Amino acid sequence: MLCPLRLLSDHALLSHLPASHQARKLVESDAAKLYAGWKGEQNLAYYLKCISDPTIRIFYDLHLKECQIDVLLLTPTFLSILEVKNYSGVLSFYNDLGQVVRTMGGRREGFANPILQANRHRMYVQQWLTERHFPDILIETDVVIAHPSTIVDSSDKTVKEHVFHAEKAPIKLQRMINNYQGSPNYSRFLPQIEKALLNDHHDPFPDVLQKFGVSSTDLQRGVLCEACHHFSMQRISANWQCARCGHRSKNAHRSMILHYFLLFGPTMTNKQCRDFLKIDNAKLMIDLLNKMNLKREGIGPGRGQYYCSPSYETFDQLLSPEINNRIWKAKD
Repeated sequence: MLCPLRLLSDHALLSHLPASHQARKLVESDAAKLYAGWKGEQNLAYYLKCISDPTIRIFYDLHLKECQIDVLLLTPTFLSILEVKNYSGVLSFYNDLGQVVRTMGGRREGFANPILQANRHRMYVQQWLTERHFPDILIETDVVIAHPSTIVDSSDKTVKEHVFHAEKAPIKLQRMINNYQGSPNYSRFLPQIEKALLNDHHDPFPDVLQKFGVSSTDLQRGVLCEACHHFSMQRISANWQCARCGHRSKNAHRSMILHYFLLFGPTMTNKQCRDFLKIDNAKLMIDLLNKMNLKREGIGPGRGQYYCSPSYETFDQLLSPEINNRIWKAKD
């Protein structure tokens, strides 16, 4: 499962924000929530791997125009929307108030009720199907608790039926498949629905600087050392070497180039990249960018040419290990 762009963008911002910056705690809090959500979806994906039915399509982190769905399962007889929560502690559901209260360490904290959120997503998907003249397929909604030690404290029938831990997801899915065996079969529409969902899926680069009120002039520039996490890497004999700790790397610039796209958008000129990485040599910058196989557009070399961001998979491959290591934690 690919790392969400929102988390990648938070990670890039935290990598370049000074430890004392006033927005840092806010960004760290947002990144921690996104990270927990991503891990929760990965945990659910682990259990859904045991589903061997080739007719079932599974979409993770689906972004439609006005709706972000954690998991959508498309089957021949029904759709299933799963809202994934990685909450810990004890959860008490108050459906009449539209709220969930978490108790942990003697502290109570309120959240929006994910059951209602999943129901809103159902109404949106129903409308989406109708607008595209697809059949009125039944849509189920459930809430999956990713953290195995979380306690769901409720006697409410709706909560007991529609809120469960990730490990139970395959069992619940199989039960629904059995229950809908006599329902209309829409297998012939599935490829069309799948194609339409993928066409409408749009996860653009978030404007993370505007989101947190950070000026581009606040960002630390240069090439970050992955060992001591300071912007002290220097180019020496076709390698990068940290002037602070001596760490050496051949490709330390690659993450910084990806950070630029995540912070400023999907295009970049040679000069913009040089300014961000604090590299004076334009020819060296061209060589480094070319080795990343970035697509170039514009009218010839020079001012009219710019580089385009790589595939989503490239961001995930190069940056998700850093996020798992949490190198974006504030450094003094």
